[in-house]
Amino acid sequence: MAKGEIGSRAFAILIGLLMVGSTAGYAFMNVTPAQGPTAPEIPTIVDRSLSIEEQVFVLRTGRVLIENFYAENCTYCPDRTIFLNSFVSGLEGYVVLENVMDNETRLDMIGVNGKIITIENETLGQESLMDVFCEIAIKQPRICLLMEL
Repeated sequence: MAKGEIGSRAFAILIGLLMVGSTAGYAFMNVTPAQGPTAPEIPTIVDRSLSIEEQVFVLRTGRVLIENFYAENCTYCPDRTIFLNSFVSGLEGYVVLENVMDNETRLDMIGVNGKIITIENETLGQESLMDVFCEIAIKQPRICLLMEL
C-alpha cells in the first residue's frame, strides 16, 4: 500500500466515525426526558383551604391569591363570597380565590413577594378591590393597564 492510500483511508474512517457520532449525538439530544411531577391544576375559585405548596405555586405563577375566611355564624359573608366570586370570574388566569370556613372572618389579598393586604369590609367594592389587585399583581390584565391611563 502506498503512503497516500493509507492517509486517504484513515481520513475516510475518521469522517465515517464523525458522521456516526453526530447522528448518535443528534438522536440523544432529541430524546424527551422522563416526565416529572405535573404542576397542580388550581382553578380560579377554590372552596377549600389550599396547601402551602399550592399557595406557593399560585404566587410563583404570578397570580394573586385572595383568601376569604369566614366564620359559620357570619351574617354578611355569603354576600361577600358571592361578590368575590363575581369579581374573580373576570380575572381568570390572574387570580385564585380561596373560600374557607374558619373560626375567624377576614379577607386577605396576597401578591408580589408574599405581600399581604387585609381588606376591610368598609372598603370592599369593585373599584377599591381592583385598585389593590392591580397594585400587587405581577401579571396584570388589560383593566389594570387601562386604569393607569
